[in-house]
Amino acid sequence: MRKVDHDSRREEVASVASRLIADRGLEALTTRALAKELGCSIGVLSHYFNSKEEIVMAAFQWADQRIDQRMQDAIAELEEISLDYFIPMITSGLPLDEESDREWRVRFNLYHYCLTRGGEGLKTQIEKISQFRVLMDEFIRTLQKKGEVRRDIAPDLITKMAFDMVMGAAQNLLMVPMAKRREHAAYLFDIVEKLRPVKAPVASLVSA
Repeated sequence: MRKVDHDSRREEVASVASRLIADRGLEALTTRALAKELGCSIGVLSHYFNSKEEIVMAAFQWADQRIDQRMQDAIAELEEISLDYFIPMITSGLPLDEESDREWRVRFNLYHYCLTRGGEGLKTQIEKISQFRVLMDEFIRTLQKKGEVRRDIAPDLITKMAFDMVMGAAQNLLMVPMAKRREHAAYLFDIVEKLRPVKAPVASLVSA
């Protein structure tokens, strides 16, 4: 029970830290500000984390995992693999409500943090992106074999397009008022529809 409480408290700290990052930027995440938000002392924080950097990475991981889990849940609800997979995947992977908006703001802070500091954090993100691209490529190839996706476009090209499309759209949507985001993102689904194979016209049964 003690370990559960410890892990639960760490997650609570990470959640509050992520809110500070999303609302005010990474520079606003100080141990003093975090302790004030949590209603505890700085000394209490040191019981759960050894350094501020650990807190920063925990906040990033908290947001990152929530985005990933939302996308996995959307996929799990599908009864069979089809091109329609992209619709719930894209929807769940975009900042279209207050909760996902917060998570994406933290994720982009993570990318900036890792790019400027390098090290293991950047390596971990590169590996994660690479793994995601591999899974996406396998999925596209499966859809092409099933006749769900056009075969005149290389699967690796579709994978790059899909990944960059979601990442770029997520960043752009953060600049759009929340009430207009779904409408603004509608073009993404039009692009997905372009991946469907063109069906040959049915021959007329009416004799001349």
